[in-house]
Amino acid sequence: MDSNSFNPEELAHKWVAGTLTPDEKLRFEQWYADFNDEELLISNSQYTSAEQIRETILNRVNSSIDEQPKVKIRTMWRNLAAAAAVVLAIGLAVLYRAPILNLVDPVKQLKLTTNPGEYKQIYLADGTHIWLSPATTLSYPEKFRGKLRDISIEGEAYFEVKHDTGHPFVIQSGAVKTVVLGTSFDIQAYAHAKSIDVTVVSGKVGVSAKASANTAMVTANQRTIYQKATASLVKENYPNASKFLDRRKGIFDFNGASLAEVVHDLESQYGISINLAPGLTSKTFYGRLQTSDPINRTLDKLSTVMELRWEKQSGAYQLHP
Repeated sequence: MDSNSFNPEELAHKWVAGTLTPDEKLRFEQWYADFNDEELLISNSQYTSAEQIRETILNRVNSSIDEQPKVKIRTMWRNLAAAAAVVLAIGLAVLYRAPILNLVDPVKQLKLTTNPGEYKQIYLADGTHIWLSPATTLSYPEKFRGKLRDISIEGEAYFEVKHDTGHPFVIQSGAVKTVVLGTSFDIQAYAHAKSIDVTVVSGKVGVSAKASANTAMVTANQRTIYQKATASLVKENYPNASKFLDRRKGIFDFNGASLAEVVHDLESQYGISINLAPGLTSKTFYGRLQTSDPINRTLDKLSTVMELRWEKQSGAYQLHP
């Protein structure tokens, strides 16, 4: 086929019928490239419906007709209309490529759960590195498709998100949504906890809550606290954010923390209940606990330093003077 016998209408019909020869397919693709519809490739940002694509193509057809001699208008209209139909089909495929792919080749959704006292690490398909704390469930896709990298978590995890400006990383943790491009941070979102905390070690994240009008931009050594009871989202400075570099491995350094705070962390990590005798709540603890150790060993160390004793009654642990 030479350039003088090139007929877009004929090739458009052959495209639809699936009878294009390799040479014709190459010629038609070259013609399509010259049709100047590159913006269809960024339809996610420019087009929001098929109607917008249809209107754009119609405008181009009309413009092309106006540039031709009047005697050729009818023939040109038929040729361009047929070609536009193919372009529309291609444009729709571009616009809805992710939903179509999800129907034809759905992405497998995966779930990883850690047991009480168990720590795990995982790399996602994009290279993001996640440290899962005990009693945590991570839901994520086998591979990321589309503009967003969406996952969800219940429990606690430390993230080192692979930087990708064009594909924000979105974490849903209960009522809180955290959006990042690439940074290091910790999320505590246990179902039984009174709050959901997001602490940033490096970089910047955006945090929002469904029931709150507030959206917070959080940078290094800051955190947000979402109180479930009041649906309030508060940002505060948190100079000791680097402690999560050890905490992600189960190493807890307490520098004058109240015994109540220590017990709260142990309960979350081991999935247990610890009761304090009256008067012990405000006592302070200095020391390091390794929560990947068995709970008996951890309580032995805590009791030795604090000069306490512990016992287990009815499934719960008791700490006494």
